[in-house]
Amino acid sequence: MLLRRCFLFPFPEVRLVRRALHIVLHPEIRQALQHKKPVVALESTIITHGMPMPENVLTALAVEEQVRLNGATPATIGILDGRIKVGLTPEELNTLAKKPRDQVIKCSRRDLPFVVSRKQSGGTTVAATMLIAHRVGIQVFATGGIGGVHRDGHESLDVSADLTELGRTPVAVVCSGVKSILDIPRTLEYLETQGVCVASFESPGGVFPDFYTRDSGCTVPYNLNSAKEAAELLRSWKELKMESGLLIGVPIPEEFAADKSKIEDAIKKASAQAKAHGVSGKDVTPFLLAAIAKITEGKSLKSNIALIKNNAKVAAKIAASLCEVSTNTENPEPKTFDRKPLVVGASILDLSFTVDDHNRDMKLDGATYSAVAKQAAGGVGRNIAEGIYKLYGDVNLISAVGNDQMGQTLLQMMPKALKRGLVLADSHSTSLCSLIFDKFGDCKLILGNMEIHQSITPETLQAHHQLFREAPLIIMDSNISEQAMASILHQAQKNKIPVFFEPTDMFIAGKPFKLLPELTKNIRMIKPNLEELKTITEAITGQPVNWSQNTKLPQADLLQQAKSMIKKIDCHFNCIIATLGDHGVLLSYRQDADNDSRLLLDVSKSTPPHCTRFYAAPMVHNIVNVSGAGDSFCAGFITALLRGRILNECVAAGFVAAEKALQSESAVPSTYFSNPETFESRYKQTVKIIQQQSI
Repeated sequence: MLLRRCFLFPFPEVRLVRRALHIVLHPEIRQALQHKKPVVALESTIITHGMPMPENVLTALAVEEQVRLNGATPATIGILDGRIKVGLTPEELNTLAKKPRDQVIKCSRRDLPFVVSRKQSGGTTVAATMLIAHRVGIQVFATGGIGGVHRDGHESLDVSADLTELGRTPVAVVCSGVKSILDIPRTLEYLETQGVCVASFESPGGVFPDFYTRDSGCTVPYNLNSAKEAAELLRSWKELKMESGLLIGVPIPEEFAADKSKIEDAIKKASAQAKAHGVSGKDVTPFLLAAIAKITEGKSLKSNIALIKNNAKVAAKIAASLCEVSTNTENPEPKTFDRKPLVVGASILDLSFTVDDHNRDMKLDGATYSAVAKQAAGGVGRNIAEGIYKLYGDVNLISAVGNDQMGQTLLQMMPKALKRGLVLADSHSTSLCSLIFDKFGDCKLILGNMEIHQSITPETLQAHHQLFREAPLIIMDSNISEQAMASILHQAQKNKIPVFFEPTDMFIAGKPFKLLPELTKNIRMIKPNLEELKTITEAITGQPVNWSQNTKLPQADLLQQAKSMIKKIDCHFNCIIATLGDHGVLLSYRQDADNDSRLLLDVSKSTPPHCTRFYAAPMVHNIVNVSGAGDSFCAGFITALLRGRILNECVAAGFVAAEKALQSESAVPSTYFSNPETFESRYKQTVKIIQQQSI
């Protein structure tokens, strides 16, 4: 029998409250984002560390004005008394600018928790601004120049956090390239390693700028000839769901460009001064900029101001064009392939112990046994969601973990995309599942704390109504409460969305079928094992089922038992996938789905007569772990179904995904296949095998 995972999580209101405690959105910014208007993020180190008074405030206000004049809303980001402000008012800009430099911290990603916890103030660097902009949904950010690899970086290993942030945070950064004081060739190499798409803007030949001058001596692969071209690039970047940033290098206006030899001479003198004064770390850049401004008698400062204003202008035009192209191509009724399935289910931390004492038979007698311990991310809902994400391309997951150390450990194990709907809860601890396996690999005992599952309330789910409305399919496991299930099924009925129910455990498999039939009619597919099938059959019919609870019976007997139970309930579903352990799966499905599997997603009341087919499980070698095979089968089957594949291919996709899970240390493999084409090729090959063995 394929081992199942249980358990659950809290709600979105908690995360919104936490955000409100630390991130304050200006009403104008909030409204612009809600109405999908163009917004451009702006940093604040220019105010706190980049320029002297009063040029810093005057420049910040002039930059905001450029954004407005070119069709977007400016959102200057800074930290005042521990509150992260997105959209500083003129008064707040002045307050931040007037604070003594030793009371204002130059904040990169690493500094944010400290500054917030101490209720201090700070100017945000490129890295911190990107992070905060992404958190609130701003896609375009304008700055002067980014940080990079320092000129002695190959010896000092002094590399700006801006580069790492560009590699992991999907925000488009419009700048005048890398600051001239840095090693630009090495910086561009580092960005390539981080997977960052780098392009020049209106710079023939892809010549990349270097802050004070228009030509760094380096070229990049791509050049954008207009804001519209940049917006098209950003749209594709969004559609591909790139989890890295995008860098657009805009040359400084020609009339403000510095003489390359003179600026290089000034940089060398300033660098020598920095070494003489022992300046290091994040103080180096502001020191050098100030020293260069003094050496050039203010000319470099004028160039700095001019390029920042120009970058803001370009960024605003790109943001406005992005909104335009997104609106023009937006499809109000997206195809199934373009929509994200929604999973509501358990996220837990699995702790497994496998006895390796081969000289003793394990008994639950209080004795100590030598065992191998492993820790992994688990939970039926979470496992299925991760599998769909890796095979289908994207998914939404409503789940939760506790605000504790176990929760942090679990979050570190999960793909970034699965965290969008995860919520930290203070009221319960993270679900922990302890599994005990004997020396033969058979699971002998499962212990788990599941109180956190009750945190999913109808109110919590209602807050995610948009995810329900846009889903082509809802996948629900049985760990949540009946009230939560009723809320899910109500939204499914309201939006005419089919529901795939994963029973999870024989003791709770019948939970949704205690609800009114009007609600449960949208449950169109279920995937029980024999014990769960018995529970569901009894819940629907109200009659006890007599059967031999022995999964080691001959295959023919198991099939007969499964078919007798399925016959009593098949009229309630479009498809029943009964798993028979290592024998395979028995499929009962509406007969018209043979030629069109999409009919399994039909939510009409009537269900045509069913036919049944048994698919023997293909032989699997090198089995390492059996804990997530059933969940991966779900992910593979659902992926093929949503892609409109024929029924045999859906089953084959389930088997192929389950095989990968069986050969993986974790419940969900770190990678199933290198690309979707390989996955499709594998399950199409497997179709031939299972067709020969199906009965």
